[in-house]
Amino acid sequence: MSEMPISEARDHISELVGRARYGGEATILTHYGAPAAVVISFEEYQRLKHAEAESASYDLPPEIMAQVEESRRHPECDTPRPRRASRSRSANG
Repeated sequence: MSEMPISEARDHISELVGRARYGGEATILTHYGAPAAVVISFEEYQRLKHAEAESASYDLPPEIMAQVEESRRHPECDTPRPRRASRSRSANG
């Protein structure tokens, strides 16, 4: 299983889909270094959904849940964004 930043994956999405579809290779997409999503084949997705439906009571291990929760926090949320300068509209505008 390989990893790739989302910013880089944008330029290689066809390659990633091909690897998943024809090679069965999963690719973890990262955002600021944290796992954000995974590119997998449709067949693998269906297999996982079927397994999930059969075992609805399955919970992820605590260490995985902690990583998931941490990755859901956007690193920029804690940093206030600078305010944009207001646009003044002209009378002819």
